[in-house]
Parts: sequence; C-alpha cells; structure tokens
Amino acid sequence: MKFIKSGSALTLRTRMLGTLFLLPALLFVGATMIVPIGWNAALSFATWNGMGAMKAAGWSNYATFFQDPVTLKGFYYSVFIAVASTAIAVFTGLLLALAIHRVGRKEGAIYRFVFFAPAMMPLVVIGLLFTFILSPDTGLLNGILRAIGLQSLEHAWLAEPGIVLWTIAVVGGWRFSGFVMMLAYTAIVSLPGSMFEAAKLEGLGYVRQARMIILPLIMPTIRLVTMLMLILSFKTYDIVWAMTKGGPGDFSRTVPVRMLDVAFRYNEFGYAAAISVMLTIVVSLIIALSRKLTKGNVYEY
Repeated sequence: MKFIKSGSALTLRTRMLGTLFLLPALLFVGATMIVPIGWNAALSFATWNGMGAMKAAGWSNYATFFQDPVTLKGFYYSVFIAVASTAIAVFTGLLLALAIHRVGRKEGAIYRFVFFAPAMMPLVVIGLLFTFILSPDTGLLNGILRAIGLQSLEHAWLAEPGIVLWTIAVVGGWRFSGFVMMLAYTAIVSLPGSMFEAAKLEGLGYVRQARMIILPLIMPTIRLVTMLMLILSFKTYDIVWAMTKGGPGDFSRTVPVRMLDVAFRYNEFGYAAAISVMLTIVVSLIIALSRKLTKGNVYEY
C-alpha cells in the first residue's frame, strides 16, 4: 500500500514538473497565436481606423467581403498560386529525391546541397532575383530564348495578365522543391535495403521500384509535405510584392497583398480582419479536401 502511494506521489510530481516546464512554451504560444487569433476574430465584427475607438459593425464587414470583386479575385489568385506551386514543388521535389537516391548517398551530397539551397533563401531575395531574370528586355530568360532562336516564346513574364500567376507559381514551386526533396529523400533512405535487393533479384528496374515500392511506402511523407506546402504557399505576400507588387493592374493582387492594402492604406482594420478570417476558413477547407484526396492505404514493412 505504501508502495502504491509513493508511486502515485511520484507520478503526480512528474506531471507537475512536466507542466512547469511546458508553461513557458504554452504562455508563448498563447501570447503569439491564440490571443492574436481571438483579437482578430473580434475585430472582424467592428470598424476601426487604427486610432479611435472601435465601433461594433456586426456582419457588415463580411457583407462587404462578398460584394468586393477585388478581394474575391484575390482569393482566386491566392488559391491558384498555392495549388500550382504546391503541385510543382511536390512533383519536382519527388523527382529530385528519387534521382539523388539513385546516384547514391556520398555522390548525391553535393546535389542535395545545391537543390536545397533555394529553400534557405528569403522569398524577398528570390523575388528580386527573378525580377531581373524575367525582365522582358534585359532578362536572362528572354536573352537565352533569343540566343537559341526561340524569339516567339519571349514574354513580359511579370507584366502579362495571362502569364503572371503561372510565373509566380513556378518560382514559388522551384523555391520549395528543395525542401520537399530533403523530406522525401530522408523517407527513402529510411526504407530497408533488403527490399531493393529483393526487387533487383526479381528483375525490377529503378523506375518500377520507385513506382511499386518507394512511392507507396513514403506516401505519409508525401501527404505531410503536401499539407506543409499548401500552408506555406498561401503566404504569398513577400514574393508577390517583390516581383509584381500585385500587378499588372490587380492580376496578381493576392489576399495577403489586398489585406495589407485595406489595413494600412485605407485604415479599414475591421474589414482586413474579416478578410483574414475568410482566408483562414478557405485554407482550412482546401487542406481538408487535399487530405481527403491524398488519403490512401498505409503500407507497413
């Protein structure tokens, strides 16, 4: 009986100590995430210019949202860029991971560094870099197209309404492909080598090994990186502002750009908060839908 009591007391002390260690992290998360989210949700039901007293507005900010064509188009632009850049990043990252795994661990080290390097660069730096690369007159891309006789493929990549969203999506996908590559490569090298030896004995080439063994077994990692890429790709303010500033016209004015314009240019903080709430809802729905679409069998080995 004494042993049970002492064990219970030890368990209680351990839980209290664990809670004490977790308390600073919980306070930090609450102060930086929970409180701002709650404040933003409350602000979306008010009008405030940033200086005077807030006034209750009810659902008027949300009614304005559904009647604002610029904001609604911004949601389309954000969703398009997020989905396209995520698809590009995941597809390219998986191809790179499979190729580097084929090369070998030691030989592929330099390739892992080269392809992962863009993921370490700030989005603003990448945006400014591609502003010069994609310049219509002096840009590197159009210069290469002219040099090889493909003048018909030259474009004002950041100034044509039908191309600008694809351009931003490709740049964003290229930037995050190295991140996807590292996670996928880590998952691949954790697979037992005996499976690949058995596959070779059965006469399977590397392409069939990738399709029948590697990709099914790393599917949980693929789903994880897809979710991460969707979340990151919706944060399109930095790269869009560096490359186009929302132009030409409003053809790349994504939700983050529109939201900051509403808040800090027009001083409509309540309406900006309502836009952010709707963005959170849309992102949550898209992530839930993508999880459902990518859901499949989980294989054990």
